[in-house]
Amino acid sequence: MIKPLTSLRFFFAFMIFAHHLTFLSKSNSPYFRWIHEYILKEGYIGVSFFFILSGFILAYNYRDSILNKKVSNKDFFIARIARIYPLHLLCLLIAVPLTLQDVSFELSTWFTQLFFNLTLTQSFIPIRIIYFSFNSPSWSISNELFFYLLFPFLIILISKLKYYKFNKGLLTLFLFLLPLLMLLIAPIHYKSLFYVNPFFRIFDFIIGILLFELYERIKKQQRLIHYNILEISSVLLLVLFFVFHREFPLVLRYSVYYWLPMSLLILIFSFQKGFISNFLSNRILILLGEISFGFYMFHQLILKYFKNLNAAYFHIENEYLIISIIFIVSLLVSYSSFIWFENPVNKYLKNVFKPKAKMQKQQ
Repeated sequence: MIKPLTSLRFFFAFMIFAHHLTFLSKSNSPYFRWIHEYILKEGYIGVSFFFILSGFILAYNYRDSILNKKVSNKDFFIARIARIYPLHLLCLLIAVPLTLQDVSFELSTWFTQLFFNLTLTQSFIPIRIIYFSFNSPSWSISNELFFYLLFPFLIILISKLKYYKFNKGLLTLFLFLLPLLMLLIAPIHYKSLFYVNPFFRIFDFIIGILLFELYERIKKQQRLIHYNILEISSVLLLVLFFVFHREFPLVLRYSVYYWLPMSLLILIFSFQKGFISNFLSNRILILLGEISFGFYMFHQLILKYFKNLNAAYFHIENEYLIISIIFIVSLLVSYSSFIWFENPVNKYLKNVFKPKAKMQKQQ
């Protein structure tokens, strides 16, 4: 475990949580309307962080094992699916009552949405009512599953090519290809393709893998590096990009714009040697990072259920109180899920399926 990166997961999950507080855009308070418009709306960038981090962490944990054939592709797939699918399925079930009360409910559309959610393929369909259906944050888990399926093959491909030439060529391709496509594709399709579609977001994931290759090369070189300065600089760079984000088109900010600050943040904190890393290695922050997946998956559902309950029973109007309730409940549910659902189910599925995979290999 890279402790600072684990803790950072929660901070970026919180940014996504803040992004979904859309009711603040209609607040009676000009302060809340301003903070939503200029700060909270940009919280979706947390998804880019998770995609890049996913490529980096998977390479950190599995690259050598896959290349040395100590872990089979099948065992890798089982481990990753056991990590994400049970919680996705639980959230899907919790979301069902919300979908049934939708005023635009149509049975045929509902079953179509259900099919793509059950198969975790909703992000492949460039239709908003499909990729944001049921528990909307799960579209990114659909992408993650696609990344997992490609990961062993990407690792082998990258290992067989010259690092410097391949890295330079691939990054150049990314930097020119995506902006070119943004010019050629109609703006109406920007979100469904450049933000949601896995064939476009795979670039973020590959950057994470290449970032790990760079990490390995730097780690082997015995150089005097001022990690405190680097950590402060990486945080300030991300803040700088964030402050000036409105100067750049939204479609660029879906991914390309934040590649540099996100990558530097992940790379620098992966060394765990600065004073900010020491702070992020606090047990409480690590725990928050560990439950961040559940926090990410549950928060939108909790927000929607609270909205319904508040309208029917509570009638709370104080926005500070509303945000606090949603946040605290999301934390409690995420922690409970992590302890009593995610970990036990993950271990159970690995125990059930891994022996079968090994037996088939021996036959």
